Amino acid sequence: MLPSNTFTRLTERGPFWPARVEAVVNSVRYGTQLTEDQRDKARTLIAEFADVFALSVREVKPVDFIKFHLQIPPGTTFTKKIQQRPLTKPQREYLFPVLEDMRDAGITRFIKLDEVKAVASTVLVQKAH
Repeated sequence: MLPSNTFTRLTERGPFWPARVEAVVNSVRYGTQLTEDQRDKARTLIAEFADVFALSVREVKPVDFIKFHLQIPPGTTFTKKIQQRPLTKPQREYLFPVLEDMRDAGITRFIKLDEVKAVASTVLVQKAH
């Protein structure tokens, strides 16, 4: 977990604050097939373009030129019955901090019960690497 003062991409310190650049460079996985010289060049290139990397959803710039709109016909109803299996402990340990980060970043928010229009199960899928 990175210290919160590392997330400077959108602050006065800026994206090239040394602690942030170091965190970006160290967050990248470098293949074992690279020579030491190639690895050094990759690190230098990543540091040079550190401003295009976001260390957290808090560092993602919001855009106002794209609006997402679902084409749902008026009067359509969706299920409100929760069919969620309980999350395992590892799933909770992963998901809850992610949701908290999204709330802190203003991406998601809590809503009142009467605002709920539909519910769906949460499915966590492991990325294939």
